[in-house]
Amino acid sequence: MLLVHGMWSSAATWWRVGPALESRGWQVEAATLPGHGGRPVGEGRTLGSLADDVREHHPGGRRLLVGHSLGAVVALEAAVADPSWAAGVVLVDPPGRSAGRRTRSLGRGRAQDAADARADPTAAVAALLHGHPTWSRRDARGVVQGLLQGDPALAVLPPLAWDLAALVAACPVPVAVIACPMGGSALAGPDREDVRRLVGGRLTELGLGHHVHLDEPAGLVAVVDAFGREVG
Repeated sequence: MLLVHGMWSSAATWWRVGPALESRGWQVEAATLPGHGGRPVGEGRTLGSLADDVREHHPGGRRLLVGHSLGAVVALEAAVADPSWAAGVVLVDPPGRSAGRRTRSLGRGRAQDAADARADPTAAVAALLHGHPTWSRRDARGVVQGLLQGDPALAVLPPLAWDLAALVAACPVPVAVIACPMGGSALAGPDREDVRRLVGGRLTELGLGHHVHLDEPAGLVAVVDAFGREVG
């Protein structure tokens, strides 16, 4: 099984989920995307290049892919590009269509979060704990670590674009979705309904906000484990 983190995050974000899945018998790896975890962003960044990078750094046979946010879209793109590499894909609160003013605004917001974290990491951790009372201090520190380890070039790159429903429709392996309720989800509006129609009963609502794996790790692990055993 391969876990793929989201934008301005890192592999450390899976610190609860990874060991919990291993305790259920899964062999678990966690990817580090270019521009994250101390890696430079590189040149010519596209959704396809991110997917290629993940496959290059994690070669081998078929495995279950679990991606959060941007990582969900990258995992899906990788499965579409090489079905022999993936047994199935779990999308954790994946963003819908990524284009236009909303995406640029979200990107600027995350860049500002990174700048604030660099200016005062302790205050950034405290702010996250205040906004997410169910998180542990390690959860909050992990989010701040991801911000601090991100390549500053991420803040000035043009936003990536994708059509989530089209990727799900094109995916030749089974797809499941775990999304938080509508209010805080990156998957909202028509995008959510389009994806729901495509995956049928494989859309599960969990958590309180976008970071489902931190809000409700046990529930997420149960869904991932069940889906993984279903698809083999």
